[in-house]
Amino acid sequence: MAAKRNNTTSTTLSANGRQRKAESPKEEPKKERVPLSEMITDNHRWVASFVLAFVSAFIALSIVSHYFTWRADQMGGAVSNSGGSWGLGIARLLVGDWFGVFALCIPVAGVLLSLRVWRKEMPYAGRLLRILLMIMVLGSITFGFVTRADGAFGSGIGGKMGIDVAEWMSEYIGKLGLGLLLCMCWVLVAVYVNSKGTIEAVNALARKVASLFKSRRDELGNEEEEDDDELLRQIAQQNAEEEEDVLNEDDDDFVEDVEDDELTEEDDLVIIVPTDEDDIVTEEEQSPMPQEPVEELSEGDDDFVEVAAVVAAATTSAAAVAMDAAKGATITTSAALEEDDDFTEVDNAVVGMAGLPQSSVTAEEVVIGTGGVIETSEDGTSQVIVAEHSDEDAGKIGTLYDPTKELSKFQRPPIEILERYDEDSVQFSTDEINENKVLIMQTLDSFGVKIKKITATVGPTVTLYEIEPEMGVKVARIKSLEDDIAISLKAMSIRLIVPMPGRGTIGIEIPNRTRRTVSMYSVMKSKKFQESKAALPVVIGKTIQNETFVFDLAEMPHMIVAGATGQGKSVGLNAIIASLIYKRHPAELKFVMVDPKKVELSLYSKLENHYLAKMESEEEAILTDTQKVVYTLNSLCNEMEERYKLLRAAGVKRIDAYNQKFLERKLHPKYGHRYLPYLVVVIDEFADMIMTAGKEVETPIVRLGQLARAIGIHLIIATQRPDAKVITGLISANCPARIAFKVTNRINSQIILGGTGAEKLIGKGDMLVQINGVETRLQCAFIDTPEIERITDFVARQRGYSSAYLLPDYVPEDGGAGEPKEDVGDLDSMFEEVARFVVGNQQGSTSFVQRKFKIGYNRAGRIMDQLEAYGIVGRSEGSKPREVLISDPSSLEKLLNDIFIETL
Repeated sequence: MAAKRNNTTSTTLSANGRQRKAESPKEEPKKERVPLSEMITDNHRWVASFVLAFVSAFIALSIVSHYFTWRADQMGGAVSNSGGSWGLGIARLLVGDWFGVFALCIPVAGVLLSLRVWRKEMPYAGRLLRILLMIMVLGSITFGFVTRADGAFGSGIGGKMGIDVAEWMSEYIGKLGLGLLLCMCWVLVAVYVNSKGTIEAVNALARKVASLFKSRRDELGNEEEEDDDELLRQIAQQNAEEEEDVLNEDDDDFVEDVEDDELTEEDDLVIIVPTDEDDIVTEEEQSPMPQEPVEELSEGDDDFVEVAAVVAAATTSAAAVAMDAAKGATITTSAALEEDDDFTEVDNAVVGMAGLPQSSVTAEEVVIGTGGVIETSEDGTSQVIVAEHSDEDAGKIGTLYDPTKELSKFQRPPIEILERYDEDSVQFSTDEINENKVLIMQTLDSFGVKIKKITATVGPTVTLYEIEPEMGVKVARIKSLEDDIAISLKAMSIRLIVPMPGRGTIGIEIPNRTRRTVSMYSVMKSKKFQESKAALPVVIGKTIQNETFVFDLAEMPHMIVAGATGQGKSVGLNAIIASLIYKRHPAELKFVMVDPKKVELSLYSKLENHYLAKMESEEEAILTDTQKVVYTLNSLCNEMEERYKLLRAAGVKRIDAYNQKFLERKLHPKYGHRYLPYLVVVIDEFADMIMTAGKEVETPIVRLGQLARAIGIHLIIATQRPDAKVITGLISANCPARIAFKVTNRINSQIILGGTGAEKLIGKGDMLVQINGVETRLQCAFIDTPEIERITDFVARQRGYSSAYLLPDYVPEDGGAGEPKEDVGDLDSMFEEVARFVVGNQQGSTSFVQRKFKIGYNRAGRIMDQLEAYGIVGRSEGSKPREVLISDPSSLEKLLNDIFIETL
């Protein structure tokens, strides 16, 4: 009974228990579900991240090792993979069977995942993983399509998967279609990675292609215009000949009309200012005037006045006054006067052109109208001598000579071909400026220096802070705290301007933490440069105030550009040259370029027939040989002397006044007058020239520096070694304009600028420009080599002159080849033997003679000088062999006999 009771009780309890179990969910509250991220502790996260990183590193080690050991592992034997047999299996799977070289993206993705697990938040992790996945898959297919099964890694450089997918797709869309599809996919990936940069790159490519098509279209258009212009000129010439025939038949009627004063307003003299080749009225197009015999004036007439200056009949009123005096003067040409023949009577062209009756013209005012003089002959009669104004446009009174006529269709390079850097993308925070202000004030205050106020001016690379000290503060004390201020600001270097000229403040120039690139496009596009009326305008950069800095090279007049290697000196030279090319026509400007390094200025060799000048005997316009440089500099001295003679004959002091007279046709080409272009001499690496030639280079440079400023020859001397041996006192005194880039020490800065400051610059185009003693800190405009190539290509594609601007050939004082030198002395005993050897081999140099005849270098050099003196070999050309001037032995024997007779 007890057992039964117990069983009953347990059943009951069990039943009750089941009942309680069924009822428990209704009675107990429901528990909230805990997120998995909260259940994972930092320890769990750290362990998972470590495991992922370890696995990724092991996979990377296996893949990289497989790149170098796959051949050995493929041959069997011991495993060469650094990851062992496991590593070999993983590498064969990922590299050989799947993705090829791009399998390395997998361990990189594993590292990113480990960082994501460890740091919880990585906003760019998902984007980077997607980019890696796209590159891995697309790269494998691309390499599989391009290389196929080339045997690399056992299956190919793109992996077996990439090859199989490429072959499968080729069957459906073809190889060309697959290639286009892959290109499109890579472009989409690039847009996804950097949409702005990709779009800008595509737009730049499109602009370049469009500019090429446009330039070609313009060339074709210019050719068609030239053909049309030639046809129009032929028609105009034919019409002029027909009109001339008609006028010759009706001369009597024409004279009657003139004598009756039946004139209209259109008959008055009009000034013609030619703007194009077709606008210039040629001599054939002018209507011929009737000729009438005129009375010769007697010697006692009061109307005889000698007029030295040439005053053109430029206006109707001047012509009317001019036609009231010389009643029937005999007009002859200046050419007849030169030949001392009887003066040839010609018609009074000026009277006819003015449309005024000849009967009302007197001698004095014909002189005023034509720029001639009245000459009295022995028999007591006087004649008006009229000077012609040009060869082909003689008699065109009131017109201006156009120096650009020969290249009237020349177009300057468009500014759009220059690069446009996003200068506004770099923004300066006010926090940086305010922080620097506070640090400056605290530093000065800690040393007992009180200031009233401080202002800041933000520039492209440097910010200028101007402080106004309290009364009683010594300026020298602030200057002594320069290093302390630099330490407190943690700046690379600072520069104090004590005091600021004309400001009553002290300037502190501090480099910006972020720098802006000043593009050549932005400074050339500026209104200041575009509207500049300077003779030789140069734009080179921007000031601290973000103002475009433009100066006139003609007012400098010579310049020294110096700085350490890699600080922007070559970029500065290119900016100067590009500025001048953009503003001046080839008829107005020529360059003489010296480049000992042979690479810096070689890009401008394409402009030989447009902008370059050279001696006629030289083959290349860009000078690289020191001896040729010496000759060219001396040739420039001869050009300088010739120009001064022309200025003296014209009665002017400067080239601008001379050219203005020539443009107004007041100077006659028959007397040697010509339009004078500006000559800019650019010398790079001047230190190398001084080291190799010394006084031979320095002497003509000093002469040009002292005298050439008035006649339009200007020097730009660049060097990376600004010491006293290179920039001597005479050169420094004659080059008042300076451009200093960063130098290594204060001594170099002292030589360039006459003071310190250049050693405080921060490089990369940061520079100081000193003009007339005033220093300005600038950021040089950046112009890269591709931009220079686009400029030179644009100019070179256009029609140029037949040759470069020719300078007078320089003949050395020794007379050159064929004329014995003064210091030749007695001929060497081996002179004849060496001469026969050199002529027989048609090769001659000092080292060659030294080796063949086993003599000393000095003796060999002396023999070569003697051979040059007697015209057997040419002058030295640096390291090149001398030219042998005698080609056959018979001519040599004749010369040797003459020399023998001469020495007797």
